[in-house]
Amino acid sequence: MQRSNAITWDQVRVGVVLIVSLTVLAFGVFFIGQIGNVFGERYKLVTLMESASGLIRGAQVQVAGQNVGQVDRVEFIQPEDRPVSGEAIAVWIDVSVTVQDQIRDDSRARVRTEGLLGDRLIDIEPGSAGKRVLVEGDTIQGAPAISYEELLGQAADAVQSLTILSDDLTETLSKVASGEGSLGQLLVDDGLYGGMLALNQNLNAIIEPISSGQGTFGQLLMDDELYDRLVSTAAGLDSVTHSVVTGEGSLGRLIGSDSLYLALISSANRADSLLSMVEGGEGLLAQLVSDEQLYEELLKTVVDLNAFLADVRENPEKFIPTIKVF
Repeated sequence: MQRSNAITWDQVRVGVVLIVSLTVLAFGVFFIGQIGNVFGERYKLVTLMESASGLIRGAQVQVAGQNVGQVDRVEFIQPEDRPVSGEAIAVWIDVSVTVQDQIRDDSRARVRTEGLLGDRLIDIEPGSAGKRVLVEGDTIQGAPAISYEELLGQAADAVQSLTILSDDLTETLSKVASGEGSLGQLLVDDGLYGGMLALNQNLNAIIEPISSGQGTFGQLLMDDELYDRLVSTAAGLDSVTHSVVTGEGSLGRLIGSDSLYLALISSANRADSLLSMVEGGEGLLAQLVSDEQLYEELLKTVVDLNAFLADVRENPEKFIPTIKVF
């Protein structure tokens, strides 16, 4: 009878190491599966999008930033089957049933990037209380994706604009520092400083006498008597104004009473009536205004009267009657 070969110690150690390795591997796979919900029960949902740029099968699905599933497949929608809103991509996702209560009719699915330059994933906004919970095969409404390419492009344009602005500002400041232009002259011209200093001295020479009460302006500022007179004048003017407002005196009556207004209206009416009579040819005044023959006769009479008076002044003796005494 042939004896079996004895198991060596080296073989035992290899077996133990292999068993331990398999056990660790099993626990690792189980642990990773628990973290990624790989082995949990799932249900399938779909979301429609205009573009799924960078999104691939197996990409993460998150609800409020927490991993809850994976993208199952990304498919084109046939042109004749596309909705009115124009979405061209259908994304099927597998989501853990443990978060099913969080995904409702008003939830939104958006494609975003993990970090700034990380992998693309789908992030679902939790729904509101009172809305229907989505079940197997339901559609989640899609939200416009944040395009980091556009953001980076806009940031690049902004940086370029800032660079141009910085260059222009540097050039302008260089010209100013070298004394070019009005602003440059203001900064580097010593004559301007001397002029400002002289102006300050002249202003001090003018203001100092005024502050000490010298001259007309000084008296206006420092004389208390002038202030008292102004106060008295203001009080008198206030008293007169009060009298006028209350209707006292002639001016107050003119302002407060309507008798003058009525009298002026009556005079205007009479003057209007008189003018109407003159225009109508009534009365002597109307005849004088409209009758040319009467005007000429009056003019002739006036001329004759002037001639007679002139003759009287030159030859008064002709007009003295001769007095005879018996």
